[in-house]
Amino acid sequence: MCKGIETVVKRRTGLVLAGALCAGLLAGCMSSSDEVTSGGASVSSKSKSWLTGITTSGKGPIEVNPDAFVADVYCPPIQLQTGTHLIMKFARRKEETPENLLYQATVEEWARECAREGTDQTRIKIGLSGDVTPGPAWSGGEVLLPVRVAVIPSGSDAKPLYSEIVSVPVTVGAGAPSEAWTLIESKFTVPRNQEMKIVVGFDEGKRR
Repeated sequence: MCKGIETVVKRRTGLVLAGALCAGLLAGCMSSSDEVTSGGASVSSKSKSWLTGITTSGKGPIEVNPDAFVADVYCPPIQLQTGTHLIMKFARRKEETPENLLYQATVEEWARECAREGTDQTRIKIGLSGDVTPGPAWSGGEVLLPVRVAVIPSGSDAKPLYSEIVSVPVTVGAGAPSEAWTLIESKFTVPRNQEMKIVVGFDEGKRR
């Protein structure tokens, strides 16, 4: 540091002033008797104690979880199948008119999350929610909502890894307001880091 300062000072005030300045700086650098050298840097005993507390937290060396450096697991996108967000159920052998409506069910929200499973698998948790609204013809009771969940690899001809219907029971009273329903399912395991998609929605089978 003094060498650099000396060069600058020579150009302006001469060698004598530069030598005095360097001597003063060296005296200041060596004035403390409680300094230690660590990694090529000068650290006072007080600073050393503070640094030790930071690196060990006073409880010995810090253990680092190796999973913190592992890349996030690939999580397939989830989408609602077109035209499967709504069910309207009417009284049997009646015209499909508002007064003959038993109930109406909707899918409002859907989401997924993924976690590592074993050495080469991914576990997918799927969540869906919506509402069931009773109609004028509903006398009260339980509704079973047929929700299909399919996990499909990329490619137009790929067969689904999973494709099944999950029945979601919802109890709705006659003349009651809308009842919320929720499905959370985490039983799906798939090969890790393989491109695919999750498709969800109501599936009533054959429609009238």
